[in-house]
Amino acid sequence: MRLGTLTLSATLSAILLSGCSFIGGQPSGYKNPFAKQKTAHHGQYGQPAAGQHCQISSPRMPIPRGCRPEQVTIGTGGYGQQRSAQGGFPQQPNFGQPQYTDGGYGSAVGQKRAMTYHKSGPKKRKPKLRGSLSIGADPSVSGALLDFGMRDDLTLLEGYNPQEFNVRRTEGTPADGQVIDRVYTANDSIDNVDVSLGEHFDDFGFESSQTSNVLFEDAWSIPINIKGGLEYILNDKVTVFANGGYTSADGQSRTVSTVDATIYRNDITQSYDNDSVPEGPPTVAVGFLPNQRIASFQQSFSDVEQYDLEVGARHYFNPLVKSEGYRTVTPFVGASVGISHVNAVDVTASQTQGYYDRLYEGETGELKFDVPTDTTSTRIYDSAWLPQGQLNVGAEWQVTPGFALAAETGLKVQGARGYADFTNAAGETVSGESGEANISIPLTLRGSINF
Repeated sequence: MRLGTLTLSATLSAILLSGCSFIGGQPSGYKNPFAKQKTAHHGQYGQPAAGQHCQISSPRMPIPRGCRPEQVTIGTGGYGQQRSAQGGFPQQPNFGQPQYTDGGYGSAVGQKRAMTYHKSGPKKRKPKLRGSLSIGADPSVSGALLDFGMRDDLTLLEGYNPQEFNVRRTEGTPADGQVIDRVYTANDSIDNVDVSLGEHFDDFGFESSQTSNVLFEDAWSIPINIKGGLEYILNDKVTVFANGGYTSADGQSRTVSTVDATIYRNDITQSYDNDSVPEGPPTVAVGFLPNQRIASFQQSFSDVEQYDLEVGARHYFNPLVKSEGYRTVTPFVGASVGISHVNAVDVTASQTQGYYDRLYEGETGELKFDVPTDTTSTRIYDSAWLPQGQLNVGAEWQVTPGFALAAETGLKVQGARGYADFTNAAGETVSGESGEANISIPLTLRGSINF
């Protein structure tokens, strides 16, 4: 009986020990496929892992139940983080150490550095030096290149005689019984001439003349310049720069003097008999047409070649348009001083003369002709170094972290040039005289690249 009882007890013990492998609903040979995933996800399925269970967000919080003091850690991540689309935690959480962008100067001027957040990574170095290249126009708005109050020898009026351009037309023959000579001339108004002189009036006479100074904007096309240089960033508001450049412009031809006069038509009529013998003296009839432009004088100017050196500074204000890191639009003001080497300036004179007969008769078509003149040029300015300075305003757009575009304009003043020695209309030799300063409004587009 005792043996039977021991046998039954042993059998039940074996069954119970064998049944232990089924606790939790798993057979002894069954492996849970989620076991590792539970561990990796720190208690996402089942109990939290000890590392996360023993984590607190503030040193003032109590130690979680079941945790030893040495197991407790303080977490820096935010709570309530959601899993990524793939499941699990995001690869780059929303909180972490700030990292400055590596934008160009314009991205930081006048604003706090834009930040992005990463778990780790070194701070980017903000550039201190950048190169620039610009192209622009430099139209003049004030200043005379050629002042005829000083250079009266270049008006081209000295020695002009309208009588040298008289026109004669003849109608009829002695066999026809009458010959009419029509002489067209130009001179002063009819109140100041002796029309009885017939076909020729007083030399050098005309009604009036006009002479106008030649401005810088008249002498040349709009100067175009290109500049390159370096800019050093002192701080978030101020930069200093140094540039070298080249400027060129095409010389133009400009009318500098004009002559107005009264045009006269002298009809000299001679009658003839049947034997072609003149009958008595000729008769003279005079007609006139006042206030006619009979001549103009031009000066053609040589081209401009100019080399520039300048140093200056810019001050940046708060951005007009803000964004993260770059693509900001930042206004600025600037100032610079420098020197320019300008080439010599020469002029070549020419004359356009009107046809008296065509003007008087009101004909259409070609009413003027070019008078052959001496093509020898006259030096008005020698090459020289000139001081210059300018004030600018503009705005800079940070296109990318390393590249910016700027548009600027302002006011520029270039020093006066000294006239080359010359002989005036009175025959006196003049030296040491100067022209006027050139004032312009530069328009510039500039690109900058960070180093």
